[in-house]
Amino acid sequence: MRESERQLASVYHNNSVHYSTIKFWYHKFQVGNYSLKDEPRSGRPMETNLTTLAELIEDDPFQSTREIAKTLGITHATVENGLAALGKVKKLGRFIPHNLTKFDYDRRVDACTLLLTLHNGTRWLDHLVTGDEKWVLYSNHHRRAQWVDASEPAADVPKPELHMKKVLLSIWWTVHGPLHWDLLPSGVTITADVYSKQLKILQQKLTLSPLHRHRVYFLHDNARPHVARKVKSDLSRFGWTVLPHPPYSPDLAPSDYWLFADMQRHLEGNDFKNVDEIKTELKRYFDSRPAGFWKDGIHKLPERWQHVVDHDGAYC
Repeated sequence: MRESERQLASVYHNNSVHYSTIKFWYHKFQVGNYSLKDEPRSGRPMETNLTTLAELIEDDPFQSTREIAKTLGITHATVENGLAALGKVKKLGRFIPHNLTKFDYDRRVDACTLLLTLHNGTRWLDHLVTGDEKWVLYSNHHRRAQWVDASEPAADVPKPELHMKKVLLSIWWTVHGPLHWDLLPSGVTITADVYSKQLKILQQKLTLSPLHRHRVYFLHDNARPHVARKVKSDLSRFGWTVLPHPPYSPDLAPSDYWLFADMQRHLEGNDFKNVDEIKTELKRYFDSRPAGFWKDGIHKLPERWQHVVDHDGAYC
């Protein structure tokens, strides 16, 4: 057998088979088996039908590789190789505000189509007032990864309280910045009466703003206090043009997709002892935003409306 190995090596050089393979062949030849093809083995197959695998993934993309292996009767490693061959990778889906129904998708498309049709261009956006509410936490510390020596443990981080202390911020703003904002007293929630009083203050602030003498466009979401009969009556009396806003659509509300996310990043790491400290920090934050920040947030609306129309109501 060693002689056979040397002869094969002299002919095939680096492509010659290993000595153990030659030895295996000799044993087969001795019992009259002269086939050099691999014989079927017992156990699970080492290859899979990529079409079958693709169909299985299409039916349920949330399956684990081990669940797929069990379904197809193949090894876990074979599934991973098959997924790699298909160009599949596992990614976490982003959180969305709501599981939209067909009716919800249609309402989003209809509202955005109307806004794009009635309000061509962007000049009118400079006369838009938008607002919303957000809870501001007294403690804004969150657990984050730490750089430490390999042999050292990370420092402990207190677990957030189940019912964290917080205060409700109400804010209305334009391309020029905040028009009016306030923190609600402890124990007070947004009702139609509270919201109506806030809007009357907002109307007074408008008379002292760059929007004075301009036609005012008003955008808020359809939270119950915002669409109460009393509030609708007030808005009608003010003479403002109230823009349609489809349900479950924070991606179409500038406060949600622009202001609040940036504000939360600013507050990250802060601990406040009282409401006055929160007010001071919020004022510092609002004053620190450049003029373009406020304009950019509102002027993104048309491209977001267009995205909803182009994607049949899907979230931006």
